[in-house]
Amino acid sequence: MNHGIFITGTDTGVGKTLVTAALALHLKKRGLAVGVMKPIETGVLPARAAQSDAARLRSIIESEETLGAICPYSFELPVAPLAAAQHEERTINLDTIKKVYRLLSFRYDCMMVEGIGGVHVPVTHSSDVTDLIKQLRLSVVVVGRSGLGGINHALLTIDALHRKRISIVALVLNRTHSVRSALSRIQERTTLEILRQQAGVPVLGPLPYEPGMPNRFRPAVLHVARSAALKNLAKLLLRSARRSQ
Repeated sequence: MNHGIFITGTDTGVGKTLVTAALALHLKKRGLAVGVMKPIETGVLPARAAQSDAARLRSIIESEETLGAICPYSFELPVAPLAAAQHEERTINLDTIKKVYRLLSFRYDCMMVEGIGGVHVPVTHSSDVTDLIKQLRLSVVVVGRSGLGGINHALLTIDALHRKRISIVALVLNRTHSVRSALSRIQERTTLEILRQQAGVPVLGPLPYEPGMPNRFRPAVLHVARSAALKNLAKLLLRSARRSQ
């Protein structure tokens, strides 16, 4: 296959790590050699590094790569990458991330690369997440919310990616809250309907709501990896990889 995908989000906390892990696990179970990266992560305390997104991705597919290769830039302060790097008097170098990605990609059939925050989150003074995606030359899966507010954030993200001529494989909508009331069900249904009409890309989901995240990360990933939306996402990704060969 020899292909990679960048998983970005419409915002922080929309489920990027969950989708990245579930997709990686699903593809691994299909017999592919899968590598993972979380190039930049903030809010990582040394005493709790094992609970970071990068560590969770590493653990879920039982990767033998070092945590430093999976996440070249890790910062303690839970703020945007640019601010976190400034706080530690460090600089994020996109070329360094690109070199690590290339080294890893030679070892695997498929690379899953999880972004940080949304597409316009600043990484350096002159670059944001879209510039990182362009550097890696990857297509994108966008993860967004299935409920109220999901339409605006999703369409803005898709528009930003199109402006940079970044290919979008799919928009995956995730339930970040339980959908119990009649009103929340209407909000979710109309969000899906409008996005399927207006997004201009395949719209998948909603993924099942996973309560108790991130404390029950592994069972949540296993559940999502078996969902119809995730299986359809894997099919779209494999189809995209075949077209690019």
